[in-house]
Amino acid sequence: MDIVQDGRLSTDSSREIMQAIFDRKIEAVIATQSILDVSYVVQKAGIIPVFFRSVGKWLDYVNMDSISTFDVRWAMGHYSGDFEDDTLLARALDTYCDVFVTNDKKLCRHNNGKYESLQFMSPEEFVAKMKAS
Repeated sequence: MDIVQDGRLSTDSSREIMQAIFDRKIEAVIATQSILDVSYVVQKAGIIPVFFRSVGKWLDYVNMDSISTFDVRWAMGHYSGDFEDDTLLARALDTYCDVFVTNDKKLCRHNNGKYESLQFMSPEEFVAKMKAS
C-alpha cells in the first residue's frame, strides 16, 4: 500500500526498499495474499492503474509466494487474534525470511524476539538498517 498510494506514513521508506530490490541489493518475498489485499484497497480508492503498473514491475524482481495448506494449519495452531497476520507469519517462517517488514506495530510487538530467525521491522527501521550496512 505504501508504494502505490502517495501520502501514507511509510511511502518514502517503502519506495527506498523497493528501489534496493530493483537494484538487486536485497531479495524480497511477498505473499500473493498481500497483493490481493492491496488490490482490494486500491480498487476502492480508484487507483487500480497505478497498482497494475507497480505490480507489473515488481513481478520481475520480487519473489511471489502463495499461502500454503501448511501456513493455514500453522496459523490455526498459533492464533494471535489476527488470522491473516498469522498466515503471513507462517509463510515468512517457512521461507526462512530474515526480516518481516510491516507497519503493523501489534504484529511486531507480539512477535519480535519470539522467533529466533526472524526480525520484525517497520519500513523506516529497515531502511535505517540498510543504510547502516
